[in-house]
Amino acid sequence: MVNTMDITKNDLLKSELKTKYANLTDSEMNQINNSFDQFVESISLKTHQQLEVVASEVSSLVDYAKSKTI
Repeated sequence: MVNTMDITKNDLLKSELKTKYANLTDSEMNQINNSFDQFVESISLKTHQQLEVVASEVSSLVDYAKSKTI
């Protein structure tokens, strides 16, 4: 399942990602628009966390943001 959404139109997701991963740049955040897997891999490398952990955390944030925007 591909969990992408247009982050430029979702301030809640931006806010949640910035809270969880404070050192993410806007450019890095915009990667979620193109490739969820690349986005997760980028965060994993930057934070030195396991890929599976980051994928789970980001998926939860995306789901949360989607649930609040419906």
